[in-house]
Amino acid sequence: MSVVKAQKNVGIQDPKTCKSLRFYFREYCNCSSIHGFKYFGEKRTYFERIWWFVVFSIVVGGCSYTIFQVYAKWKSSPVIVSFDTEETKIHDIPFPAVTICPEIKTQKLVYNHTDIYLKIKRMENVTKTEEIQASYMNMICDNIIGLKSNDNSSRLLSEDFYDFLDNVTRKTIIKSCFWMGRKCNDLFFPIITDEGVCFTFNMFDRRDIFSDNVIHYQNYGISPDRRNLTWTMDKGYDSDVDLIDTYPKRAQYPGVKNALDVTLAAYREDMDPFCKDSIQGFKVMLHTPMRFPRAANSYLRVPLDQAVLGTIEPQKISTSEGVRMYTPKKRNCFFPLEKNLKYFKIYTQLNCNFECLTNLTLSFCQCVNFYMPRENGTAICGPKKRECMLAVERFLQARDILHSIQEVMKNKTRSQIYTSKFHSILEAPNCSCLPICNDLTYSMDISQSRWDYQSKYVALNQKNFNKKMRMSRLSIYFRTSQFVTSIRHELYGIPDFVANFGGLLGLFTGFSALSIMEIVYFLTIRMFCNIRLYGRWYGPEALR
Repeated sequence: MSVVKAQKNVGIQDPKTCKSLRFYFREYCNCSSIHGFKYFGEKRTYFERIWWFVVFSIVVGGCSYTIFQVYAKWKSSPVIVSFDTEETKIHDIPFPAVTICPEIKTQKLVYNHTDIYLKIKRMENVTKTEEIQASYMNMICDNIIGLKSNDNSSRLLSEDFYDFLDNVTRKTIIKSCFWMGRKCNDLFFPIITDEGVCFTFNMFDRRDIFSDNVIHYQNYGISPDRRNLTWTMDKGYDSDVDLIDTYPKRAQYPGVKNALDVTLAAYREDMDPFCKDSIQGFKVMLHTPMRFPRAANSYLRVPLDQAVLGTIEPQKISTSEGVRMYTPKKRNCFFPLEKNLKYFKIYTQLNCNFECLTNLTLSFCQCVNFYMPRENGTAICGPKKRECMLAVERFLQARDILHSIQEVMKNKTRSQIYTSKFHSILEAPNCSCLPICNDLTYSMDISQSRWDYQSKYVALNQKNFNKKMRMSRLSIYFRTSQFVTSIRHELYGIPDFVANFGGLLGLFTGFSALSIMEIVYFLTIRMFCNIRLYGRWYGPEALR
């Protein structure tokens, strides 16, 4: 009691707030685990303090800049694609759907495109039926016939168009087919594409591709092999299904002995030099079974009297579940059920682009092309709408390729109505057709040689050989039994992100999680305990 009284007598008072803060800061500097901080709390010369402050500021600045670079990299591209650690076996994926489109579009005995063209060129009379048929073929042939008719039939097509197409197309182009040593002639079925009537193998049935609101022509698109689906893009094949009897079909072994071997036939009497500009043979498209093919995207050509050998190289990409936390725009892909289509049950980027083109064509041309999905009552564009449909497709591509827009606008031959449509399409909502997160595509390396099949039939003395027939052969097979896949995963997971930031902070300043707890401790618990122990928040050191 005497000491306290003596202190009061000499008038000792508590230090000022700024002095208390200074002492408390020195105490923190002496205890802090952050490198270099203890020198700020020492009672040294101003030169030393300033030197350490400059050094510390440079180090913290370098650390902040490096952290910002890492954050900017993660912000701009949070998802990366790399090779998977395990290879995928070919029996884990379906054999590609193979769609074959003949370049010969009609049977000449039913319809002769060149003959009608010559009649019009010679200014001979053509019948009304021939004029309607010519307008139908103008939708498929590369070389179109100029018709003077301006009636509604040339602007819009009736359902009779599909009857005509079915009637003039020769259905016997598949001479023979073997897949893994078994006959497969009956597994090809007809579909209607932008090339007219084509024949496809191992594609999904139309009831598994298109929505229920889409109308179809007769039995086109109906697979004879249809059953319950045993494969999906995300989960693969069911584990309890048979290796051979699956829908869609899959290959068990690689090599040419396990190929899809198809002999294709064309008839000399049907060859038309005008429709396809004297190009004869077949267009072949490889695609996943759930995608609807379009020759406008990509195809390979199989010429007549040639044997074409193709080795398939699958290209598969999968996506880790950790990427799901990012928005589709950030990861640049859609997971299942994240985007629904109006005409397709299964979302793919190609199906989405196809639907986008269909919707824009309907919006700006008031009709759709004959091969596009449509609902009941939707008008079908005729040859007079050909320019409108081509303009929509061209402008749709130009919208996605910004640098080409200027070139399109410079085209002086384009009419003013299409220029206005161009601006309208640019202002139309973006279809946002991103890839699917788990995807499968096929590429193919081909080689071909002349096929002297006639010598074989002559040598075997086969009298039933039709000399008016010209043939081609296509063999497609997997090169190897397994292949390397790619995986899309996050650039930094939460542990990676924390470790990266913490590593940089530790490298530059020695900062750690305990350093944060020290700051929290000095700002909260230590102050409270000082009040309990010494009656003041800054503790006893400030009295020295």
